[in-house]
Amino acid sequence: MNSRSETPSPATPDEIRARIRSEHAQISALLARVEALTERVGDDDAKSVIALRDELLALGEVLLAHLHYEEYQLPSLAEEGKVDELAEGMRREHQAQREIFDSVIRELDETAVGSKLVIGVRELSRAIRDDMAHEERELLSKP
Repeated sequence: MNSRSETPSPATPDEIRARIRSEHAQISALLARVEALTERVGDDDAKSVIALRDELLALGEVLLAHLHYEEYQLPSLAEEGKVDELAEGMRREHQAQREIFDSVIRELDETAVGSKLVIGVRELSRAIRDDMAHEERELLSKP
């Protein structure tokens, strides 16, 4: 019997790619739910605004954990000599997504004006989808 405790080995590039792709699919499904709710939100519809907020908070939990994982793991997939550039660009994009998300949640808490919220939610959704598409194309499709 081995008395040494085994340290888990670092994730392989294929494992990192598989996890990120899986999380992208989960985030995409959550975004679809949020986007569908924006279609039903009206300026005087508190029930839809509350449902939208609940969905956004669920998205936020998954998204923030995902961004943290990416910031930790994705630079290891970059080409040699491009790690710092990739990491810095990713931090900027992710910070922008966090700021949009925080702004949308703040607006939900401060005002329940549906049409204003819809614009913020759609901007957030577009930023997240663009970022995921970029990562899929530039980092996850390469061996």
